[in-house]
Amino acid sequence: PTGGGVSVPKKHRVIRENAGAALCDLGDGVACLEFHSKMNTIGGDIISLLFASLEDVNANFQGLVIGNEGQHFSAGANLMLLMMEAVEGNWDEIDYMVRTFQRATQAIRYNAKPVVAAPFALALGGGCEIALAAARVQAAAETYMGLVEVGAGLIPAGGGTTEMLRRASMDSDGPRRVREVFENIGMAKVSTSAEHARRLLYLRPEDGITMNSDRLIQDAKAEVLRLADGFRPPVPPQLPVFGESLGAELKLGIYLMHQAGYITDYEAHIARKLAHVLCGGDMTRPSTAPEQYFLDLEREAFNSLCGEPKTLARMEHLLKKGKVLRN
Repeated sequence: PTGGGVSVPKKHRVIRENAGAALCDLGDGVACLEFHSKMNTIGGDIISLLFASLEDVNANFQGLVIGNEGQHFSAGANLMLLMMEAVEGNWDEIDYMVRTFQRATQAIRYNAKPVVAAPFALALGGGCEIALAAARVQAAAETYMGLVEVGAGLIPAGGGTTEMLRRASMDSDGPRRVREVFENIGMAKVSTSAEHARRLLYLRPEDGITMNSDRLIQDAKAEVLRLADGFRPPVPPQLPVFGESLGAELKLGIYLMHQAGYITDYEAHIARKLAHVLCGGDMTRPSTAPEQYFLDLEREAFNSLCGEPKTLARMEHLLKKGKVLRN
């Protein structure tokens, strides 16, 4: 196939499918969850099939590849759906959607059998969060990965903010890496390649890169089989709370960016919400807290931003014009 799509050598047996996705058998005890919605945006269909697929895989397979042969891995969550709920003021429904998406990424992360994500082309927002949750990523060399939620007036709340904090805090200079993560998410930075995604911490040192995208699914399948022997899911971590020491520094940075005219009032507001999550909320002193504490902070920040008129204006502009509104 031409055009940078990803080819699966032959049509594989479909185990189950719905309007948004299909679970296929790649052979050798490996299954593949393929998205096939428009731009592979993530909605309820994909999430429900993901949960069912993980159950199937744990019962009958060695592991799972999440990948597809569309134009993009995934352009993110279904923003139209979210905007409709926000316009209607259905806050309970939005909270349920975010909780469910967090449950989905956590289910990938702690699955008993290995899950390997195979991103290529666009892997943005919720699509990036799905890749961040996988035991391994096997990325096409031309992968444009990023947490771009700020462009829609939101912050990543499918576990993305929490996972980036975890990755940054493993560095010997945790606070410096958290500052970088704050800037990358705050500026909705997208990698220009898989190698660049590694520098942005969207890929880990152990994640693989496939130069020939026609081989991507096969390489991801091989990685599942390599991991399957003696695989142990990770233990939920205690994450560092950097508290006010880092919080004050991030807030000063926001203030200076705003004073210099680089960011709008509202962008400063979103950035403060992001800093609040990354620094551990209202816990001012350095300590540690369970992962779930940060997931709750993420969700609360996301939900509160959904209720803001300027976030609605951003969502609408993005959907209509395909560009970010700097309001």
